[in-house]
Amino acid sequence: MLGLWGQRLLAAWVLLLLPFLPLLLLAAPAPHRASYKPVIVVHGLFDSSYSFRHLLEYINETHPGTVVTVLDLFDGRESLRPLWEQVQGFREAVVPIMAKAPQGVHLICYSQGGLVCRALLSVMDDHNVDSFISLSSPQMGQYGDTDYLKWLFPTSMRSNLYRICYSPWGQEFSICNYWHDPHHDDLYLNASSFLALINGERDHPNATVWRKNFLRVGHLVLIGGPDDGVITPWQSSQGVCSKQTLVVPLRYNESYSQPVYKPYLTLCAGRRICSTYRTTYRVTWREVRREVQQTHAVCCQGWKKRHPGALTCEAICAKPCQNGGVCVRPDQCECAPGWGGKHCHVDVDECRTGITLCSHRCLNTAGSFTCGCPHDLVLGLDGRTCTEGSPEPPTSASILSVAVREAEKDERALKREIRELRGRLERLEQWASQAGAWVRAVLPMPPEELQPEQVAELWGRGDRIESLSDQVLLLEERLGACSCEDNSLGPGLNHR
Repeated sequence: MLGLWGQRLLAAWVLLLLPFLPLLLLAAPAPHRASYKPVIVVHGLFDSSYSFRHLLEYINETHPGTVVTVLDLFDGRESLRPLWEQVQGFREAVVPIMAKAPQGVHLICYSQGGLVCRALLSVMDDHNVDSFISLSSPQMGQYGDTDYLKWLFPTSMRSNLYRICYSPWGQEFSICNYWHDPHHDDLYLNASSFLALINGERDHPNATVWRKNFLRVGHLVLIGGPDDGVITPWQSSQGVCSKQTLVVPLRYNESYSQPVYKPYLTLCAGRRICSTYRTTYRVTWREVRREVQQTHAVCCQGWKKRHPGALTCEAICAKPCQNGGVCVRPDQCECAPGWGGKHCHVDVDECRTGITLCSHRCLNTAGSFTCGCPHDLVLGLDGRTCTEGSPEPPTSASILSVAVREAEKDERALKREIRELRGRLERLEQWASQAGAWVRAVLPMPPEELQPEQVAELWGRGDRIESLSDQVLLLEERLGACSCEDNSLGPGLNHR
């Protein structure tokens, strides 16, 4: 079951790799002059050379004559052997291939094999790898529950697997060699016998030499994506090491409308006094307790969150990138045009790049350049080409044309604003008409016949209306909608 699922996933990644193959073989000579550079393929966890048969066929069809070697070592369960043991085995296999290819070789490494290849390139001081493609490899470590992890450690989950992996006998499993639990980083740094060393996270005597050996690689391609169901998190090279869902209890106050029933007496026909009630509403507060789920991101080493609740991580550059540069990887800047260097502090001389930027004279400036012309020529409107005479100044007709176009634009905007104001005025008049009809229905007489003392009485009555329900009940009283049932207060109150 696991092998079939892994083969399907590998086939998907091979399809993703196909567009990169022309670039991988681009530097090789044409077939009629010499063969393409050999390609070496290293499989991943629980895989074998058979899993890459489709990739082998594709390379042979599109680039005939290319020597492709899929190393048939540490297949299946043997891939669980310690990674340093695998590095030694694969090293013995690639040395003869490299010796027969003085022009260089290409290296394609899948999943766990990407870590084996990285270690190979670090420890070999005489390798001639031109292109190294890491396909879905956990270069920053593994931390997540996957099918093969559950099969390997059925009684452990990612939250407590560090107890096994960060022990001497746990390091005898390849998966534990690159298990990186961000919640126990101190244990990882002390116990990891593989990943912490090749990543330079723990000092060791060979760190400088390994870094120098790895930099012999001509081209480096790292491929990964969210559809990867094996390597988790797939952002192992993007800064986010894990995302967790936490249940957080919340307690807060919220407002709501509480109904209040107020009894009152009214006089009905037949001089009976009837009792009824009014329903009013008042705003009150209550305490609410609930649990919500929140996603929490854990950043890899060399990355940080912009604020505690952020779900993405930003790279950390010990020395800030200058002149508009952006920190895109730990201690790696992406410079703005016109600047270079590790921290974007070096001005690039565009005039010496070998590209013709100006027709006559190029003058380098900080982060840019300007063009100059001889005394008998002037700089054109494009700022790069020199022409005879002076640039033609704008004529009065062209200035007038521009002014007319701007005036027409302003006039259209003004007309549109007038139409909007007229529409608002019409809606306001309709509202006023409806409000006037409502006022006339409520008042005991036309508004123009009201006396000052009657107006004061109405204002006082309005102050006593505490809610919308009170207004509705007041209208019902004005319309005589009171219904008296057999609920009089006694015979003494039914007569004078």
